[in-house]
Amino acid sequence: MNWLKTLWSKLVSKTSVSQTTVVVEEEDGCCGEIFLHMLQEAGVSKHVKKVNGLELFEEWYDGPCNEESILAAMDDFKKGYPTVAAKMAGKL
Repeated sequence: MNWLKTLWSKLVSKTSVSQTTVVVEEEDGCCGEIFLHMLQEAGVSKHVKKVNGLELFEEWYDGPCNEESILAAMDDFKKGYPTVAAKMAGKL
């Protein structure tokens, strides 16, 4: 009877499903890459980089890393950094 319990426990352990939690950490620079892509699409990336706009944005922004959220935060960012806003010249 002991061999039956052993067999049963091995079978159960191989077929049992355990719950696994996966934590996805946001990579540093993810939002910065999206912001840079947006600047490139607008044709102002070189101008904004000259005034460290990308670094300033990465330090300033703490919202979700998607284009819609970044675009929604753009007015506040420009108000906080008028030098960067001047380089964007109404493109974003």
